[in-house]
Amino acid sequence: MKKIFASFLLAFFVLGCAQQQGNSKPVLTVYTYDSMVSEYGLGPKIVPQFEQKCGCTVNMVSKGDAGQLLFALVLEKDRPKADLVIGLDNTLYAKAVNSGVLEKFAPKNISLVPQNLRLDSEGYLTSFDYGYIAFVYDREKISQKIDGFGSLLSPELSKKIVIENPNTSSPGMALLLWSVKLFGDPGYKDFWKKLKPNILTVTTGWDQAAGLFSAGEAPIYLSYATSPAYYAGEENKQNFVGAKFREGHYIQIEGMGIVSGTKNRALAGQFIEFSLEPQFQQEIPLTQYMFPVNANVKLPESFGFAVKPDKSLELDRKIVEEKQEEWLLEWEKIMSNGP
Repeated sequence: MKKIFASFLLAFFVLGCAQQQGNSKPVLTVYTYDSMVSEYGLGPKIVPQFEQKCGCTVNMVSKGDAGQLLFALVLEKDRPKADLVIGLDNTLYAKAVNSGVLEKFAPKNISLVPQNLRLDSEGYLTSFDYGYIAFVYDREKISQKIDGFGSLLSPELSKKIVIENPNTSSPGMALLLWSVKLFGDPGYKDFWKKLKPNILTVTTGWDQAAGLFSAGEAPIYLSYATSPAYYAGEENKQNFVGAKFREGHYIQIEGMGIVSGTKNRALAGQFIEFSLEPQFQQEIPLTQYMFPVNANVKLPESFGFAVKPDKSLELDRKIVEEKQEEWLLEWEKIMSNGP
């Protein structure tokens, strides 16, 4: 999940006010991740626009990272409190669909999303942005070249790398799938055993990892290929760079979907269609620091600092659906065992 760095201290925030007594406006409750609703996030930019368009009130409720977001939906499956969910991605797609927390929806303007960026053909999740997973590091603290998975295993990086937990974080899950894509099964296990001595800590979500990096407590962390655009454009820190891996980078496609059992299906669908329009999509680069799926949106100059992968990598989603739980269990075993 991408996101604005000012949000890493955010634990819980609600954007918009709940329907109050005497207020006849319909209320759309949206579950999303922390940085979406932060002061500088996408939520504050687009919610007022949609409220004016729909004559409604939007409650945007943060639930942590993407994995925690899905967990919240599953817990409330029998009595859903949300109408719409924003932030589930291709790494969590199979889990989300199999859990039965989403309803199918076909946006009238789906043609604005290129075929290669669509999460499915059934309409459980509609793509709204995308990016690539990458390691970001401070080149003033790390002198060696970081250009592939092999370089992450260098003894010079002992206890210097921060990553996110694949059980609770979409970047963390993407890294696990990335390793399976490159090393195969069971080859990925050997990679993780070799990487483990270099891992300083495993955070619950991206926000915590970004916070440790920004505070100088770790010189390298798992983030996004577009993160350097944020650091250069917003913090004037051109020493925070992204590592371009010769093997290619795992793609992350984020989507939004209608929560199964909602009583506000029409309003939720209206929001999804709104998310594909230029007025929504043009806000994505400098709030999400991701790429908009609408190709007509012009990218800001700061995106020149983003890593531009030569290869876009992704595992077959059917294989992910079949093997994801097994891979997670094996990852947990490796990480919980001694050095």
